[in-house]
Amino acid sequence: MELEGGWIVGLGEIGRITKGLLLKHMDVVDIVEPVSKFTDELLASQDLPTGVGKIGDVYNVGLEKWEPEEGRYWCIWHQWCLNHLTDEDLTAYLTRCKSALTPGGIIFVKENNSNNFEDVFDTEDSSVTRTDENFRRIFGEAGLVVVKSELQRGFPEKLHLFPVRMYALRPVPVPTAKKAGGEQEE
Repeated sequence: MELEGGWIVGLGEIGRITKGLLLKHMDVVDIVEPVSKFTDELLASQDLPTGVGKIGDVYNVGLEKWEPEEGRYWCIWHQWCLNHLTDEDLTAYLTRCKSALTPGGIIFVKENNSNNFEDVFDTEDSSVTRTDENFRRIFGEAGLVVVKSELQRGFPEKLHLFPVRMYALRPVPVPTAKKAGGEQEE
């Protein structure tokens, strides 16, 4: 199945996810990445898949400043990058992402989850590892609903890593008004 517009956001994972997944299933993949070194390496890569997809626009800007075009993307993929936004910036950003979706579009999020019953702030890199509950609260505040969530399996327990959770999100359905007699308004 080929899909229309996709958008990848993620630190350090751009090459693997873009090459191994999105370019194989999307017509065009736009990239948002604040570190130009990562996007330069991807664009210079000699092993991009041929066939279905191509790299479209590349935006070297932080997510808190990114203003996506309304109704442009069927898929927006985030991987290990949302932990650098405050809760307020993340809510505002996801609200903008929701507006950037085409009808039926979906937002994917793959992030570490705190297993300490509270968010964990890392003073070294100014990131926050959120609990599943806090992510779900933020998703709801941004007008998104979790349609699927799953923990990634296979990490060695002896490493004591944070759990990694994947979320599939869609806009909260807006109820339509009913006409007199029970028919749906168009």
